[in-house]
Amino acid sequence: MEKNKGLLAQSQDITKQANPKLQEECDIFVVNGIKIIHDQKVSDNLLNQIKNNPDPIEAIADATLNVVSRLEESSKQNNVQISDAAKIHGSNQLMGEIIALAEAAGLPALNDEQKYQAFSLSVSKYLDRNIKSGKIGKDQLAQWSDEAQQTQEGQKIAQQMKG
Repeated sequence: MEKNKGLLAQSQDITKQANPKLQEECDIFVVNGIKIIHDQKVSDNLLNQIKNNPDPIEAIADATLNVVSRLEESSKQNNVQISDAAKIHGSNQLMGEIIALAEAAGLPALNDEQKYQAFSLSVSKYLDRNIKSGKIGKDQLAQWSDEAQQTQEGQKIAQQMKG
């Protein structure tokens, strides 16, 4: 579990080390996402989705994807490109906001392992959806995989898989 907690903390802290442009982009992404999450209609719908799903991990992942999809659609309509880094780090922060909202509404508190699983599931579903729709090509996915393997956490995971 400590390993997973480190991944979440690393993802949350990365924008602190990022260049100012990425920091600003991530901040805008998060602020706009929080506006969506706390809109009364959206908030009620998200909470209903979470309460009606017997799997809280899947419910949180799906709620996060819902908000990210809205942000992507809005940015597309406004001809604004959101970097992958801002999406990843911003989505993690937005998931935290969704979890806090759900827990305030009565969802039992998620432990760090469950939060990590929800974020991993969200990323997996996001990639699957965008690969199937053609928004992400195999070349881009391979590039991301190579980049991920170069990170400290990626090297740890690769080492674990080998033995």
